[in-house]
Amino acid sequence: MIAQLSSSVFPGMEECRAPISGGGLRYLVGGSGPPLILVHGIAASSFSFRLNCAELMREFRVFLPDLLSVGYTDRNPALDVSLRGTATRLREFMDQVGLKRANILGSSHGGSVVMELAALNPQGVECLVLVSPANPFAVGYHSVVQFYLSALGRIFIRLAPFMPGFAWDYGIGRMYADPSGMVPGSGIGYARSLRTKGAVPHIRSCLRTFKNDIEGLKTHLPVLAELPTLLIWGDRDPVVELESAYQLQRALAAELVVMQNVGHLPYEESPANFNRAVSDWLKSQSRDRHQQNATVCGPTDHMT
Repeated sequence: MIAQLSSSVFPGMEECRAPISGGGLRYLVGGSGPPLILVHGIAASSFSFRLNCAELMREFRVFLPDLLSVGYTDRNPALDVSLRGTATRLREFMDQVGLKRANILGSSHGGSVVMELAALNPQGVECLVLVSPANPFAVGYHSVVQFYLSALGRIFIRLAPFMPGFAWDYGIGRMYADPSGMVPGSGIGYARSLRTKGAVPHIRSCLRTFKNDIEGLKTHLPVLAELPTLLIWGDRDPVVELESAYQLQRALAAELVVMQNVGHLPYEESPANFNRAVSDWLKSQSRDRHQQNATVCGPTDHMT
């Protein structure tokens, strides 16, 4: 099913579609510089990064896809909804928009997808930024998955997209450390993309394979450890516990930024600090690569 394109196009960005397996993927693109792909979570959309694009576009060419069957993009009930299936479609997206290599950032379930993508196509990844991703060392999210797969959870998730804005503000606020700072309209902004037929069944299908898919990431950790990786976590994350961040950091030999008094959505709760952390780290990695290349090449020898 083809979804109607949204009017939610952020300033300075262009709305486009990329044909991939399973349908047309809607994405926003804007800015100039090295490519940076931002991948949203399981019940989210490009809306998640509304507070980040303007700043990141100063330094990067930002690509903001809406993954198939959620967000403002096509619905397809026959999709392979596993992490590998989603990662494969994300790789197709990169091919369609001409990105042989890019910096890739993923949040929550999107971070898990990005880890799968990096294992599938490590040569296509310049740097990884993983924002509180579900990971093999985390157990806190298991109860959430179990609830949404229960009979009661099935009823709740079918009704949730049509709940009023204040109810969504409460739900999204539970993922914050301090919901009093939430930008008005945040809750309903998440709900709108889920009101199109097909989104909720897709989410439940993803959850059915999710725990096994996350366990499968363990076998990819040695490959991922070869890639420059930044982890960003809120110290009060109620969904993916901070303790798992330290274990993942060791497994990936990654750098870790722990944002104080922040929950599961640091890009929303503290966008200025989040944007700065991402931009500064990616630029430092670029400088390091240039220095390493200069060292490898060495000074030009002249014969006398």
